[in-house]
Amino acid sequence: MICRDENRGLGIQSLEFYQHFKPHKTLVLEFANERNHPERYRDARFTLNSIKQPDIDWLLDGVDMILGFETFYNNDLMWQAKKRNIKTVLQVNWEWWEGQRPDLIIAPSLWHWSNLPEPKEYLPVPVNREKLPFKLREKAKTFLFNAGNSLGGYDRNGTDVFMDAIKFIKSNIKIIIKSQIPLQKKVDDKRIEYIEKDERDYWKGWPEADILVYPRRYGGLSLILNEAMSLGMVPLMTNMAPQDAFLPEELLIKIESSSYKRVKQIVEVAEIKPEEVAKKIDEIAGKDIRGFSNLVSNRITKSWSWDRLKDKYLKIFKKVENNKK
Repeated sequence: MICRDENRGLGIQSLEFYQHFKPHKTLVLEFANERNHPERYRDARFTLNSIKQPDIDWLLDGVDMILGFETFYNNDLMWQAKKRNIKTVLQVNWEWWEGQRPDLIIAPSLWHWSNLPEPKEYLPVPVNREKLPFKLREKAKTFLFNAGNSLGGYDRNGTDVFMDAIKFIKSNIKIIIKSQIPLQKKVDDKRIEYIEKDERDYWKGWPEADILVYPRRYGGLSLILNEAMSLGMVPLMTNMAPQDAFLPEELLIKIESSSYKRVKQIVEVAEIKPEEVAKKIDEIAGKDIRGFSNLVSNRITKSWSWDRLKDKYLKIFKKVENNKK
C-alpha cells in the first residue's frame, strides 16, 4: 500500500485500509507542512514530499499488487509495476483523477461513474463502526457544522454559506462549529459553540450532536458524512450527486444553480443560498428524528461497514491477482 499519515481524509482512509488488510509492504508519503503521525505505521518505509526511484524499487520488490488511494504520486511507479507484471489498484476520487489506467479502478461512489474507464468496480470506503458506534438521535436539538482541516478547494464543505446562513436561522437551537484549524471567519451568536482542535485519533473528534449540517458544494466521497451517519447523526446535505441517490428529499438542501471548476477534472459546483440552508434547519429543528437516525444513517453505514465490505474488497483483490498473464 501507499499511505499517508496525517489527519486529512487520505490519511484516515489509508490508515483504515492498512489496519484491516495488514499489507506486506507499506510506503508512507509525508509532507513537511503537515502534522504527521509516523507512529501509526511501525513497519513502513517513509518518504518526504515525493516518491523517488529508491522508494519504487523497494516497494515493488517481492510484491504481487500495489494499492493506492487517489493517486500513485509518481506515475513511473505504475508503469514499472506493469512491466514486472505487478498488478495496480487505485481507489480514485474523480476530481483528482489524473487519467491513470491501473489494472483496476475502485470508485468510492457513483459520482461520474460513466466517465471512469474499465476495468472498474464500485465499492464504498468502509466505515469503522467499532470506533464510530451508532447512537440513536431522538430530537433535532444540536446542529453541527464540521469545517474539517481547511476551507478546502473552492470552499468545498460550504463553510462560507453556512456562516452566512446563521443569521437566517429562526429556531432556538444549539450550533456547534468544529474545525481542525483556526477558522478564518466567525459569527457572533449566543447559540454557537466553537471547537478548534485537531484530535490525534479522528474518531475522538466528534462532539455530541443530532444533526450534521453539510452544504457541501462538490465531491463524491466524504468521510465526514460517513462518520457522522455511523454515529447516528442525521445529515442535511445539498441536493446533488451523489448524495441525492441515497438521502431522502426531506434531508436535501435546495441549490440555486451550478457552476463548474477544474480540479484535475471538471466538476459541477453547487451555488447555495444561505437562506435555503437556514430554511432546511428550521424545518427539522425540534422534530423527532429517530426514523432518520435509524433507517437512514444507521442503515446506510451498516451496509458500508468493514464487516460488510472487507470480504468484497478481498474478493476483488484476488480477482485482480488471478488475472496475471
